[in-house]
Amino acid sequence: MPCRLLAVPLLLLAISVTLADAPIAIAPVQVDEASPTVGAPSAQPLNAIEPTSVVDRAALDQFVAPTGNYDDAIRLTPSVVDVAPNGPGLGEAQTLTIRGFADGQYNVTFDGIPFADSDDFTHHSSAYFVARDLAGVSVDRGPGDATTLGDATFGGTVALRSIGSRADSGVSPAVSLGSFDTGLGGLLLDSGRGGLPGGASALLDLTGMQSDGALDHAAQRRANLFAKAVVPLGDYARLTVVSNAASTVQGEPLGATRAEIAADGPSVALNDDPRSQAFEGYNSSTYRTDLSYADLTLTPADGMTLSNKLYSYGLYRRIEQGLDPNGEMPNGTALAPGDVPGQSGRNGLRAWGDMLRATHPLPDGLTVEAGAWVERQTNSRFLLQTDRTLGDGLDPVLTPVAGVPSSASIDRLQRETLVTAQPYAQLDWQALPALRLTGGVKGALFDRSVDAPVMEGTRLSAKFERGVAAALPSATVQLSLAPGWRLYGQAAEGFLAPALQLFDVTDPAGAAVQPERTWNFQLGTSWRSPRLAAAADGYDIVVNNAIGTRTVGGQSVDFDEGSVVYRGLEAEATQALRLGVALYGSGSLNQSRQSSGNGAPGGSAPATPQATLSSGLLYDRNAITASIIDRWVGGSYGDVGRTQWIAPFNQLDLSIGTVIKRMTLRAQLFNLLDSRKVDGLAGYTVASGTPLFWTQAGRSVFVSATAWF
Repeated sequence: MPCRLLAVPLLLLAISVTLADAPIAIAPVQVDEASPTVGAPSAQPLNAIEPTSVVDRAALDQFVAPTGNYDDAIRLTPSVVDVAPNGPGLGEAQTLTIRGFADGQYNVTFDGIPFADSDDFTHHSSAYFVARDLAGVSVDRGPGDATTLGDATFGGTVALRSIGSRADSGVSPAVSLGSFDTGLGGLLLDSGRGGLPGGASALLDLTGMQSDGALDHAAQRRANLFAKAVVPLGDYARLTVVSNAASTVQGEPLGATRAEIAADGPSVALNDDPRSQAFEGYNSSTYRTDLSYADLTLTPADGMTLSNKLYSYGLYRRIEQGLDPNGEMPNGTALAPGDVPGQSGRNGLRAWGDMLRATHPLPDGLTVEAGAWVERQTNSRFLLQTDRTLGDGLDPVLTPVAGVPSSASIDRLQRETLVTAQPYAQLDWQALPALRLTGGVKGALFDRSVDAPVMEGTRLSAKFERGVAAALPSATVQLSLAPGWRLYGQAAEGFLAPALQLFDVTDPAGAAVQPERTWNFQLGTSWRSPRLAAAADGYDIVVNNAIGTRTVGGQSVDFDEGSVVYRGLEAEATQALRLGVALYGSGSLNQSRQSSGNGAPGGSAPATPQATLSSGLLYDRNAITASIIDRWVGGSYGDVGRTQWIAPFNQLDLSIGTVIKRMTLRAQLFNLLDSRKVDGLAGYTVASGTPLFWTQAGRSVFVSATAWF
């Protein structure tokens, strides 16, 4: 880690310890009532209407590495499988599934704003936000109600919440050091709540990080700027303005064959040989991202709430890769027989959107909610064949496309516009003191326009527009059986617009492409007492026109999976014992079945674990917090047709922290037993279709210090 990055935080830490005379109070986020969930990896709110696991700020500090992303935050919750082969937060999550639903089949939101790539609704877990700027993360394993907005609600929602100002003003420097030559430094400036003129508040956080990564020659560098201001506007109005900007540069290995893993070890990835297609200088991604919003909230005295949130986010990505880093394709380009072939690409995305929400209480226990989400996103994408030896000179090895200059070197050249609109209306009825009924409907409208001189896949020129729409009803019943005991049931229809890749056919305008449609049914319960917090649920989800994705040579290929039925049971609980000790456990039994026929192979759907289980001991007493948690993931298939079996694997983690005066110190050890099993299918080689795999990141240690003065 460069000295200049750590010098300021280290100096401020030293000053703060010297001047301090009082300890920091660790302020956990309350889930509901007082309960033993403080310090637990996650807990379900008592008033949940669907299976929900909330990871609060205290849990982020305890169980997530300082370098971690939102995938690290939710990995201990039921039915979640997180594959991060380069170490915690040290690269993009290569697999993040919920109940078997892959990225792109569930939402990720930031302060309620859905964000995703327009081509396939996927996300980049390491490109936008750092864990330090999150107040909490929740994973809602279900479609929500009519007020739940986003591209793919049926698979669930991973909701990120930004931090807010503390009660008092101050400065908080932070520093972390860890395995793989990892270093992180941060500096937070906070006015305190109401500390500015007019009762306003503001905070600014700067974070920088770099690491060599757990995989060979897969380094990462990140920088992040986060700012937030809250301004009261009279007695009944509040304006919140947030802006986040990030820069990430990271190595991009494509996975390894089993033969490579056996020969060179589980960390095999890239190398330092410029004559190789696996050279680290030829395989990387550079991300520049931003997300900003202004939220005006009105709360008149009649109990009505009106909120309007205007936002924009963008992502610029530069992609560089060797054509076949796994060595099946020999060197050679059209420019020189011994040169290294590769690919170079750019993605440029910009979204503008608005979210309007209104809530108004009515007589007789009724509450009406209505609103709308509208977004317009543009995305330009190109990918070129290049000669890496000649500094990315164009390599004309493809069939030219008539009328497109230099097209013999172009894999794809396309620009798309995606317009999304989701109006909703919902009625809540407190029918009895112990019975609450909710019913509503949401419209889902997607319109995609594409202008592609060279379409990906077919490499034909295309210009077309396709739109899809649906009305999605939902209904929820919530019953209070006793103080601290709730029962809920839910039924909702889900919808996902077709991904851009599905239009890579000869006639995209007339392609028989259908949106994914689902019915979700869930039944669950929550229990909360002074010493026990517990939740359990069962789910049944029927998906029609299911779309699967496999990766070939680093590029995604979508295909029709037919109909899939997902069923399962989930539970999590925290039991307080004595002397600050508590037991934590969460787990799931998961099943998915594909229909056969119409090209679908039948059998288990990919990426659905047989089961998941997290369990361990927690300790919180005398300014010391500690935990030891083991996470076990059952076996699953990496591809359709019950192929590419991924055997069960587990990871044991240890964390201990303490408060000394005004400084919080923490040490975390991940993968204590150094398990290095294969934990995910990475895809297939472009030359011979050889399966590629990810392996568990090796044992790692991180130590961190955070001060407040």
